[in-house]
This record gives sequence, C-alpha cells and structure tokens, in this order.
Amino acid sequence: MSNLSSLDLSRVTGGQAASPSFADYTNGQRAKTADAYRQVVCTTAGIKGAPDLASGMYGAGASDSDKIRASEVIKAYCQGGASLPAQAPKSPF
Repeated sequence: MSNLSSLDLSRVTGGQAASPSFADYTNGQRAKTADAYRQVVCTTAGIKGAPDLASGMYGAGASDSDKIRASEVIKAYCQGGASLPAQAPKSPF
C-alpha cells in the first residue's frame, strides 16, 4: 500500500479542497459577477445623473440627445474609476 500526502488527498474530488467555506464560495461568486455588476451600477448612475448634468452643461432646455451624451459621460467616468459610487453597495449580495 502506498502513502498519500495531504496534498494528494486535497486534489481528490470531494476532498478538503473541493469544499470551500461559504465565505470563500461567496467571494468567488462576487468575483464572477463583478464586471457585470459594475456595468449595471455605472449605467444606472449615468441614467440617474444625466438630466442634472445635461442641464448644468446645456441649460434648462437640454435635449434628449444632450441627456444621452451626459449619461454616457457619467457611465464612462464610473467605469474608469477605481471604485463604485459611494451610494452603490460593493456587491449585490
């Protein structure tokens, strides 16, 4: 009979490494959804903030085209940032 190391056992399906803690599982799910969540948050920020930004840039009579441009500016700014806006939770769960 041959000896098996702990490392060998951890590689076996159903072994210790195959059953992470719930925190590890949750962190993995957050990592998988991070880009999509950032897209949703930044798109929402752009849509919510566009009317005010467009009014500030183009005046009270800002057109829909002005608001769309403003929305895209906010979205791009959000996407390029190191973190999400303060109002957004760090993750959806």
